Amino acid sequence: MMNRFCFLLLCVPALGLFGACSSTSSTSGGVTPADGGGADGAATTDASGGATSCTKARADLLIPIDKVSTGAVTVLSDTGGVKKLYIDASGGGTANAVKNPRIYVDLEAGARVDVTDTTATASTAWDLALKRDKIFTNSGDAGPGMGGAMLIDKTFSAVNAAEANGTALVPEKFFDADCNPQLDQTQTVSTTFADWYDYDQVTHIPTPKDVTYVVAGGTGKKYKVAITAYDGLPDGGKGMATAFYILEVTAL
Repeated sequence: MMNRFCFLLLCVPALGLFGACSSTSSTSGGVTPADGGGADGAATTDASGGATSCTKARADLLIPIDKVSTGAVTVLSDTGGVKKLYIDASGGGTANAVKNPRIYVDLEAGARVDVTDTTATASTAWDLALKRDKIFTNSGDAGPGMGGAMLIDKTFSAVNAAEANGTALVPEKFFDADCNPQLDQTQTVSTTFADWYDYDQVTHIPTPKDVTYVVAGGTGKKYKVAITAYDGLPDGGKGMATAFYILEVTAL
């Protein structure tokens, strides 16, 4: 229990995320408006009468950094339509992650999208956002895209295209209707990728589960995604440092 508590203390500032004590949260169904929510932090409806947002609470929860990530995204291999991607989502390390932006990824191109945490809320060019152990799609409270995700408890090769395409995807929902943040077991923002890892009580390192995610990107295009390493190296091997992902990705 103590080990888990220590992990939480390290994890929260490193991720740049805000805990449950925030009283001003936001529900956003797309582009984050420039002004805040209501005076009491409650959700407000946009001009179209559709999506709602509580902008200050979103900033408190996600701590957006208005600069582009310098992390690398590299296609390590592309065989039979299955890409292996290396993604540096370290955010400058645990001590500096709160000061650094998320890295935004175009899954089709296997490339970084040069948007900031601020401009990403108005862009459909990115599919996944990553920083440390947090991953989310371009959808719902995360961005204006047509994205979403769903975990399938099967290995990457065991999930066929018919099953993947028949899976109902869930958009990101960071807040409830009263603008309270939705938190996971680490008391940080809960995303559609909340269950991608097992936490090792000995090493204190997240280890990817052997599962598959069906992901819709910013434009609605679907992919099958597996996380194969959290301690990857640029050559595809494994090292000691964490938040360096290796993903397997194929378009559906």
